[in-house]
Amino acid sequence: MVLVDLTTGALIAEPDAAATVLEPSADHDMLESAAGGNAGPIAIMFPSFADGRGFSLARILRDRLGFTGEIRAVGSLIPDQSQFLLRSGFDTAEIADPRAAESWNASLAHIRRSYQPSARNPVPLRWNASAKAAAELDRALAATDDLVERIKLIADCIDGRIAFSTSLGLEDQVILRAIAKSGVTKAGAEVDVFTLDTGRLFPEVLETVELSELRYRTRIRLVVPDAREVEELVTRDGVYGFRQSVDNRKSCCEVRKVRPLNRALQGAQGWITGLRRDQSQARADVPMAEWDEARGLIKVSPLADWSDEQVNSYIEANSVV
Repeated sequence: MVLVDLTTGALIAEPDAAATVLEPSADHDMLESAAGGNAGPIAIMFPSFADGRGFSLARILRDRLGFTGEIRAVGSLIPDQSQFLLRSGFDTAEIADPRAAESWNASLAHIRRSYQPSARNPVPLRWNASAKAAAELDRALAATDDLVERIKLIADCIDGRIAFSTSLGLEDQVILRAIAKSGVTKAGAEVDVFTLDTGRLFPEVLETVELSELRYRTRIRLVVPDAREVEELVTRDGVYGFRQSVDNRKSCCEVRKVRPLNRALQGAQGWITGLRRDQSQARADVPMAEWDEARGLIKVSPLADWSDEQVNSYIEANSVV
């Protein structure tokens, strides 16, 4: 017996941990006991492929009990059930014959859109972003040198809203110009360009927003922090409280940057950033595309392999704002 990962299609010959097994007849108390304080795997038994009670148990674990650990489907399963397992909140499925993995992968790739909400995909009629799609996009981007073509590839591969969080820095302005040049928005791609207006932006930054909108004919949405949270922050720490301590700086960033960013990314299928590998040692291994598990989207860094020289040359050659 091996497990097939329902998001990547990969085979797992030796699971990391033993699972708590639940029969399809498990009641709420049993589910609560299995989920409570348990980050380990939960295996739900399917005595026959016609028994659908396991799907309901997985949804209860995810939606009502907030279980975030691995849920395995075990027992009598067939590849045609893969989409339903994934939508119900399962992570892996046990298969008796590793040779059947190809059939499972084919079934997983067959449906790109769903018309009903699910545990993993709460918005109907939405393409399911996945770790597998992120890995495929990463390989495709690495094989493409031209930036405009990379933008087109991103728009082709990610079906749904693609958020581009710009700080209006050099890399982000390069990407903005490439998005405009690619014509993907005119072709129907939903690219949501936004910047975080923390309430402390310099006038020059806002002028750059206006110049960029005029030059590239692209609306840049200003995402602001929650007014009540800012009021509470300033009341507690003072107008310049972030200068007083590390904790205050973290609180300020949480209210003015982190929470607004998370709010802006909600519902997006892709997220474009200006990260590059040579910006710092911490970013030395930044992939072109990766799966952001916490946000449930594909994070894309089309300039990941660019150098400072490439960025500056592009800006000069294309008169980037």
